[in-house]
Amino acid sequence: MKHKTFNRTSTAQELYVTPHDHKIYGHGHHLRVEITKVLAHANSLGMHSVADLSCGNGHIAKSLGFERTILGDYAPGYRLHGPIEETIEQIDHVDLFICSETIEHLVAPGAVLVQIRPKATKLVLSTPIEAWKDTNGEHLWAWDREYVESMAEIAGWTPEVFASLDSRVFGEPYLYGIWVFH
Repeated sequence: MKHKTFNRTSTAQELYVTPHDHKIYGHGHHLRVEITKVLAHANSLGMHSVADLSCGNGHIAKSLGFERTILGDYAPGYRLHGPIEETIEQIDHVDLFICSETIEHLVAPGAVLVQIRPKATKLVLSTPIEAWKDTNGEHLWAWDREYVESMAEIAGWTPEVFASLDSRVFGEPYLYGIWVFH
């Protein structure tokens, strides 16, 4: 079980002035979004509500077609905007919480997983894994699968499904881990 903290100086306010849009990134990133959507949909039988408070363009949550979809992001443009640590406290319980490409950007990712736990029945989480030489100035952490699962378990989540996508085969920088927790 390994992790690494990067010493970065940019603030979230400087980095996230506009919502993230996965469509501008490469093939591997697009496939990761599609795999995340499939896992979320396949594990949502009987569910009616979803929240994604780091949603970028909201593509994953919107694609589920739930009765209640709560979207938010650090960047303005949604009713809920600001740090995820604050917007989590503004929502009621949902069946499914999407946390895609978020925790590697957070100062205290384990604390955010703890915050999400009472707010959701299931969690779909994706993050780069084994990105030990990550040069993305937005990422504060690198970790392996076991470390992410340990953080989630400490927060009260139980792993249900794990998938990975190695976008390095497309000349992109990441091996993605994608989980469903309950």
